[in-house]
Amino acid sequence: MNDRKSRYRRAATSTVLALLVALTAGSLLPLIETNIWWIRFLDFPRLQFALVTIVLMALLLVLEGHPGRFGWVAIFGAMTALGYHAYKLHPYTRFVEPAVVAQDDCPEGRALRVMIANVKLKNERAEAFLAQVAATEPDLLLVMETDAWWDERLSILDKDFQYRMQSIPVEHAFYGMHLFSRFELISPEFRFFFDADTPSAVTQVRMPDGEIIGFIGLHPRPPLAFTQPTTMRDAHILQGALIAREWEAPTILAGDFNAVPWERATRRAMRIGELLDPRFGRGLFPTYDTESYLISWPLDQILLQPQFTLHDFHTLPDFGSDHRAVAVALCHEPDAPQRAPQMLANDLAEAEASIEAARRLESSLRE
Repeated sequence: MNDRKSRYRRAATSTVLALLVALTAGSLLPLIETNIWWIRFLDFPRLQFALVTIVLMALLLVLEGHPGRFGWVAIFGAMTALGYHAYKLHPYTRFVEPAVVAQDDCPEGRALRVMIANVKLKNERAEAFLAQVAATEPDLLLVMETDAWWDERLSILDKDFQYRMQSIPVEHAFYGMHLFSRFELISPEFRFFFDADTPSAVTQVRMPDGEIIGFIGLHPRPPLAFTQPTTMRDAHILQGALIAREWEAPTILAGDFNAVPWERATRRAMRIGELLDPRFGRGLFPTYDTESYLISWPLDQILLQPQFTLHDFHTLPDFGSDHRAVAVALCHEPDAPQRAPQMLANDLAEAEASIEAARRLESSLRE
C-alpha cells in the first residue's frame, strides 16, 4: 500500500513539475519580439497564468515538502514568471497612481461622453443594446461588427445623433462600423489601412465650446489561426497612433483592438500616440469574453491624449454580445496636469517596420 501511495505521489509530483515548467516557458515566451500569433497570444492570459502558477507551486511544496534540485529550479523559474506577470499587470491595480487625472467638474462645453461596443454580428438583441445607449447617453458612439441588419436597427438613433458615418463591407461583415455623434464631425472618413475590408473611422469633432478634438475608431482583424502573424493587427494599432501623433488636435484612439493593453504593440502605440490608458491605476475592466469565466481580458480600449481628464470609466453589463461595451466620461482640459508616456529610441523605427511589413503582406495576399 505504501509503495502504491509513493508511486502515486511521484507521478503527481512529476505531473505538477511538468505543468509548472510548461507554464513558466509559456509565460516568458512573449519576451521574444515576434509576430508569431501563438506566442503573442500567450500575453493575453497573464492573470490566469499567474493564478495557476501559484496553485502549482503550492501543490509541489505539499507533495514534495523539500523539493530536490530540479524542483527548486522549477520554483525559481516560476517565481521569475510571476515577477514578469506582476510587471505587466501592476499598472492595472490601485497600487499605482492613475494615469488619467480624475475631475468631477467640467467647464461648460468641454464635457464628452464616449461609448464603444462590439455588438457581435450574430447577436440579435438590439433592444438590449439600444437600452444601454439610452441609459449612457454618449456624445460619441462607436459600434463595431455591424451589418445591414444592425444598420436598420441602429437607424432609430438618428433622432438623438445629428451626425453619423457607417461602413458595411459586403463580403467581410464582421468589420462593419458605425460612428454616431451629437457634435459636428469634421472631414469624417473611413480609411482602410493595408486591406480593403477593415475600416477605421478617422474624424475630427467640434466640441460645443468650439474647440476641435480628434477621434480614431479601430477594429483591426485578429489572426484567424495560430499559424498567421499579428502583422496586420499590430500595424493597424500603430497606424492609428501615428495619426494621433501627427494631429494638432487632442485625440482619442478607441475600439476593439483585439489586443490586450499590456502587449508590446499596444504599449508602443501609446508611447507613439502620446496616449494614456484610463485603466492605469483603476483596474483591468475586462470586456471579453462575456460567455466565459476562464477567458477574460480587456480587448476594448479607449486611449486618450493628456488634454483629457476623467470623470468616469466603466464597462457595461452583458447585452448579448461576447464583448462588454465601454463608456467613459471625459473633460477636454488643455492644461491638465498629466504627461504622456515617453517614446523609446526605437519606437518609431519599429512602427515603420511593422507598417511596411503589413503593406508587403497585403500586397502578397492580393497577388
